[in-house]
Amino acid sequence: MTPCLANQARILAVGFLLGLSASSEAADSSGLRNRGKAILQQNCGRCHAIEAAGESPLKQAPPMRDIYARFAPRELQAELKEGMVSRHRAMPQIDFSDEDVDAILAYLYALATQK
Repeated sequence: MTPCLANQARILAVGFLLGLSASSEAADSSGLRNRGKAILQQNCGRCHAIEAAGESPLKQAPPMRDIYARFAPRELQAELKEGMVSRHRAMPQIDFSDEDVDAILAYLYALATQK
């Protein structure tokens, strides 16, 4: 192989590997968002709307997208880890794991950036 062709082959290989890495990261972030949505659906969806649009099943419960907009990201992260406290007595206090919080925030961030 001539030096010029060898160099082009290396460039193509690096480009291919970078493309694989980018698609892998996209799949990972998509999986994280999907996990966050599933966690919200399981734990919060009975009362709160968890989609980008629509009303909450329980009228008094704000949509999760509105809750996300009310808090600074670090504050919401801490609230989810420690278990959000509500004036609504029927709301369970759930202490989410660090991984669950990351997934929830990734999903809510994706909703916020869709608009």
